[in-house]
Amino acid sequence: MIANAPALNWVGPDDEWTRAWAAPAASVGPPAPLPIAPAPAPTPQGIPAAPLPPPPMPLPGSVVAVVPLSSRQRAASAQKAAQRATAGQPTSAHQPTAPHRPPHPTAAPGVPGAAGGVGPIGPTPQDIVLIRRSLAVIEPIADRATAHFYAVLFLARPELRALFPAAMDVQRDRLFRALLAAGRAADNPPELAAYLEKLARGHRRYGVRDEHYAPVGAALRAALERYCGREWNADTAQAWDRVYAGVSQVMMAAAAHDAQISPAWWQGEVQSVEAVTRDIAVVTLRTDHPYPYRSGQYASVEVPWWPRVWRNYSLASPSAASPASAGAAADGLLRLHVKAVPAGWVSNALVHRAQPGDVVRLGPAQGRMVVDPQQQDPLLLVGGGTGVAPLLAIVEELALAGARRTVELHYGARRAEELYALTALQELDRRLPWLSVRPAVAEPAPGTATAPGTERGLLSEVIARSGPWEGYRACLSGPSAMIRRTRAVLADAGVPAEHMLYDLEEDGQP
Repeated sequence: MIANAPALNWVGPDDEWTRAWAAPAASVGPPAPLPIAPAPAPTPQGIPAAPLPPPPMPLPGSVVAVVPLSSRQRAASAQKAAQRATAGQPTSAHQPTAPHRPPHPTAAPGVPGAAGGVGPIGPTPQDIVLIRRSLAVIEPIADRATAHFYAVLFLARPELRALFPAAMDVQRDRLFRALLAAGRAADNPPELAAYLEKLARGHRRYGVRDEHYAPVGAALRAALERYCGREWNADTAQAWDRVYAGVSQVMMAAAAHDAQISPAWWQGEVQSVEAVTRDIAVVTLRTDHPYPYRSGQYASVEVPWWPRVWRNYSLASPSAASPASAGAAADGLLRLHVKAVPAGWVSNALVHRAQPGDVVRLGPAQGRMVVDPQQQDPLLLVGGGTGVAPLLAIVEELALAGARRTVELHYGARRAEELYALTALQELDRRLPWLSVRPAVAEPAPGTATAPGTERGLLSEVIARSGPWEGYRACLSGPSAMIRRTRAVLADAGVPAEHMLYDLEEDGQP
């Protein structure tokens, strides 16, 4: 079923899902070819050859990222080695010439994680300088620049409007904020490569195809040329062309590779909606195909009442998975803890409108807050509000794996009545000798009873006066401010950054 799903689940203008929602079909014009300028040779005079990050594409529901292309030195060395091999010369004084092997048919140059060669030579350091200068000019007028980008795109290719949500205000804002964030993190190629792969997978659920990259690139160039002022010249234009050409190749190849192993989205039928507070509900889904994920990850969800609007929700059900491979839910059901927030289209629809039998869509599971059940280091779990959902899944997965490591779970909310999952956690605490659950309330109401052992204060404050935390690994889940405060507290307590797992919006994650 999974092997056939990419074709069955293709989504775009005039697909089955769109017709079911009575959205008008739109004709798709022929693709416009995207000129790809060759990269220049490495610049001498001591300029480092290590690539700096270029920006990604502003496509539907996504943000612009910077792609770390392959190292110029490594690519040049590989090219010379291939030339020597063709000429029958040894590649070194001690090693015979390696036989030439053609790249894998599904591979593409520079695609992270794909089989193939080293990849094309990326942009030069001068290109990155020019790109960052142009971004600095656009930053104060980002709203106008992004509005111009979408206007040019939809005027040239009106059928692409159907790939975007109806309201574009949030989309315009997140586009440039993410571009700037990626530019600041540009000197971390591995992280940017992983982000680019995730971006390509996310674009598939919107129905983005290869022929869409050319008009997007043209619209981006038009917006940059209009608003970069004096920073826009022939060199800057060539720098952006080189970057976008490389990004397009990587993105298209990564999406093609992902289509071989995973559908673009899954359909999930609502089994139940259980209200646990006035604005929080546990939504249980059953998917049409097995949904692979790991406990601690999250899924993007789209509801039929708000097409093309996706929101991320952590999975509260444990996965029957080994550390080496992702698996589906142990009971075949997915549970989401959803809080209806003001102006939250998807969250309010799931909490107050969804009924058994309704069908939603889920994108591929994402997130790095995955715990290895085989590790024995003590584990600290910190969850605020509905952020406790993935922690429940982690604890239950550890129990299924027969873990015996020390686990301390701190669960906090603003008021005692918002600790909706405390009863389930206390039951796990009684059943699992290695688990300790500690609730916390930030603003206890006068005269309101709290559970025995409940601490007062923000979770970060509770963590700061607990411990010691040296030697612990930590998972942090909840509001972004809580995660940042707790991360700082744990860093001061001696917990290495690589031992803290969390997902933040600044990382392109919820």
